[in-house]
Amino acid sequence: MTETAARPNVLFLVEVVNCNDGIASYCETLATGMQRRGVNIYLVSGQVRSDEKSEYKRRKLEAAVEEWHEIAALRKLPSLSIFMRLVKLIRERKITVINVHGLGMLMWGKLLSLATGVRFVATYHPSVLGNIERVQNAPKARFSPVQIAFFNLFFPDKLILLSEATREQLREYLIMRRGDALVKVYGGIDTGHFRPPSAAERAQARQKFGLAENDFMCLLAARLAWVKGHDLLIQSIRNIRDGNASLSLRMKCFFVGSGGADREKEIRSYTYSGDEKDNETFEFLGFMGDVREVLWAADACVLPSRFEGFALSIVEAMATGLVPVRTPTGGASDQIVDGETGFIVPFEDVPALEQAIMKLTNPATRQTMAANCIARAQKVFGVEPMVDRTLRIYDLSLDRR
Repeated sequence: MTETAARPNVLFLVEVVNCNDGIASYCETLATGMQRRGVNIYLVSGQVRSDEKSEYKRRKLEAAVEEWHEIAALRKLPSLSIFMRLVKLIRERKITVINVHGLGMLMWGKLLSLATGVRFVATYHPSVLGNIERVQNAPKARFSPVQIAFFNLFFPDKLILLSEATREQLREYLIMRRGDALVKVYGGIDTGHFRPPSAAERAQARQKFGLAENDFMCLLAARLAWVKGHDLLIQSIRNIRDGNASLSLRMKCFFVGSGGADREKEIRSYTYSGDEKDNETFEFLGFMGDVREVLWAADACVLPSRFEGFALSIVEAMATGLVPVRTPTGGASDQIVDGETGFIVPFEDVPALEQAIMKLTNPATRQTMAANCIARAQKVFGVEPMVDRTLRIYDLSLDRR
């Protein structure tokens, strides 16, 4: 363990850590950036979900934090024994900031802050899972009166939001509070790792994934769930493949990510129509701890989500020079200048999705937009801007290291 006396100490509090989702990636990236700047992160979580494939992500998160306390019984409603355990931890480790992740943990943050006098910050990671009907209605969902009361009663000193869409959504629920308590901080990525490939690296990546020179591969890298719109991309790729006889490219579509067994089976069923062409067109690669190589192999990144908080996968793709196509849910307008650094298409609109993908089959269009994507990702979505902004919210002033 490192010497902590002269270093600020921050507590991350998370109800559940899913090592194959974006929240775990966000926490790992932020903790790694904080670590480099001389801040110790202490992670307290409830259940940790990982498997053999996501163990890489778990190890990265473990390496980024000073201590990881896994408390299986941790739930949204505080228990006295766990509460006292955390109060003791905060005092012994001289924690200066409590950062809870998820609105469901607001009560924990507020009560711990009141008991210890420590600054309380929360980060909202909006997400939704469920059947297709539920996720299609997610963009129109509103907080209930009970949720609004909970949100205001346990509101933190600052609430970090990753997108303008989320800030606009939550602003209407504030009661007798200033809007400046809602602060936007883009999710950051390691732009040294997620970088454009050399010609040799791209050729090697395409060879690894079995792609020929005339293959045009669209990539959807996200959890296998209806909310991500896999079914919409499957329909679009089928229509392009079957409706453009003059197209010299052979359409391919790769899916990276895992999900619950039932959801995965349902989504996979969209590709099993008995048509051999589908077996040649679509491929499920499963979860990958590091998606850089498959990004290097792809020609376009597509995410027709029905609901998002920010979608780190999009900025990872942009940083490698991959042009994104996505729907106007959380983070879209922050990431994409429509027509310059990608395309934003309407929800549930398969023809619009097809048109955007077809535009990217033009190499000149793709090359120009790729350069724009790289420049924007490097300027806006690096780890350092995220850490700088978060340190100001924590009210910590540190020199760069």
